[in-house]
Amino acid sequence: MNQIKIEGKQGFIRIKSEKKYGFSNKKSHFGGYDIEGTVEIKTGNYYVLGELWFITNDMYEFYQALSKCYNTLQGTATFINYETSLQIEFEFNNLGQVVIQGYYREKPYLENVLQFEIESDQSFILATLNELKTFLSQYGDIS
Repeated sequence: MNQIKIEGKQGFIRIKSEKKYGFSNKKSHFGGYDIEGTVEIKTGNYYVLGELWFITNDMYEFYQALSKCYNTLQGTATFINYETSLQIEFEFNNLGQVVIQGYYREKPYLENVLQFEIESDQSFILATLNELKTFLSQYGDIS
């Protein structure tokens, strides 16, 4: 699987992996492997499709935090790529509701930013966790 989809009540975020750099023989100096891909965000009437660079280690740390929040129905899990062009924050409450908010900036040095918020709940999160697990499993030990 080369994508992860995060769904909510009125939108979604899809992260796709297009190219893997150094996979299986050279890890990034940030940890894990460098990935070039795309991010697609749809919330209400707003939509963006843009370039995204991230490392598998950041995705793994996000997976761990999201899994903990899902199991306890509390806390915050945040994904942010090393270029800080994408931030996604999941905030859980004990009723199973989840607010997903963040921003996407196509060029980190420009002020053109899409800020988004998507309402969700625990029923959407399990599929995301399963996709994250499958996505990360193809990289073996990413630490």
